[in-house]
Amino acid sequence: MLAAQFQIGFGEVEITPPIGLLMCGSLDPRVNVGITDPLMAKALVAQSGDQKIAMVGVDLIGVPKALADKIIAEAARRTGIDPAAMLITGSHTHSGPYTMDGLYVMNVTDAAYLATLPGLVAESIEKANRALQPATMQIGRALVYHGLHNRRVLCPDGKAFNTWMAGALNDLDVVPQVLGTCGPVDPELWVIRFDDLAGKTLGVFFNFTLHTNAHFGNTWSADYPGVVAAAMRTALGPDVVTVYTPGACADINPTLNGPKWREGADYFAEQAVAAAQRAKPVAGPIRVGAMRRDLAVPRREPATQPAEAINRLHWGASGGRADIFEPMLAHIAAMPDPLIVPVNAAHIGPFAIASNPGELFVEHGLSIKRRSPFPHTVVAELTNDLIMYQPTRAAFEQQGYETLVGPNRVAMEGIEMIVNTASALLEELWQAEEKNR
Repeated sequence: MLAAQFQIGFGEVEITPPIGLLMCGSLDPRVNVGITDPLMAKALVAQSGDQKIAMVGVDLIGVPKALADKIIAEAARRTGIDPAAMLITGSHTHSGPYTMDGLYVMNVTDAAYLATLPGLVAESIEKANRALQPATMQIGRALVYHGLHNRRVLCPDGKAFNTWMAGALNDLDVVPQVLGTCGPVDPELWVIRFDDLAGKTLGVFFNFTLHTNAHFGNTWSADYPGVVAAAMRTALGPDVVTVYTPGACADINPTLNGPKWREGADYFAEQAVAAAQRAKPVAGPIRVGAMRRDLAVPRREPATQPAEAINRLHWGASGGRADIFEPMLAHIAAMPDPLIVPVNAAHIGPFAIASNPGELFVEHGLSIKRRSPFPHTVVAELTNDLIMYQPTRAAFEQQGYETLVGPNRVAMEGIEMIVNTASALLEELWQAEEKNR
């Protein structure tokens, strides 16, 4: 099979909201006052034979299932691509608009803006589908240890504090000792480069396990993925499209943020470009495949939250923010039980992507990678839904922000169902690929 029989196309569409909408990414809404850099929907469509997959990275906090379903339906109508082979992934920028009410507060979304998204994001897929052309595939990776950390530390009482709760962590009466971080990091920064048959780079797929919350502030920004994308164009060509998906980074934060956010972003861009430039070509046939399974998973029961869980947290002068988290108990109790959540898996040649519908703890992501039969595997969290945090069993015992009712909405058994299903789909894709060898 010739390399020309593998095809790929890229497309992008701007989705920057109007100035003045409310911004997400914190407990309290902020009013937007401008633009640092535009928000985008960036798509790739890959094809081998009659099989196509579409992956879209959108510069949004996340895409709830109701919105993702509309995008997928519209894109399927325009392109004929199987809806089960479409992955719509939020970058998780904390410098974007709200995409659903009830993240922590209500009445914060802008209906007119959200109504534009199905058409705009579908347009990016349509553009990528029209741009399909024979291509080669190169796989690159950098190991990045600078600029990121596991954001939960362990205290002598066996409980966790988040590292941004500096008031508590620096008060020796509250925390007399810190016993290290509660978990690992995942240092793999992946860049998959796709060139046309003359060697010109068409676009890249970029995956990194780091929360997209360095920029913050009160202006729209794609955060560090936007800086990486700009650097790719400088290094590889002005038309290169960078499709970004976050790894299992629920408990992984940047160390350079606020006024120093650009310093960290430039470093990640340097590492990503180097990975793209030294990427190794994939030899032999490049086939693609995708699967989706919608699961019924048990909702978190609010009564399982320990009585002290909210008040023990220290959000600066705001204490445990019971004003935010107490109403969440009733909000989650009113949600359907079970919840229906999507899980996807896809592969382009030897490179596999396992999806997750929320914010997945890094330990779960590493488990999926260890269990994968593919040579190279990443997790794309916040794909086709926005179900919030999925901690580990140990993390629930340690408490911490991510285990509160509200930030967490799926019971532990459901989290394990989601993770195990992602692994099972990877195995099914691998077996199907083996039959074609």
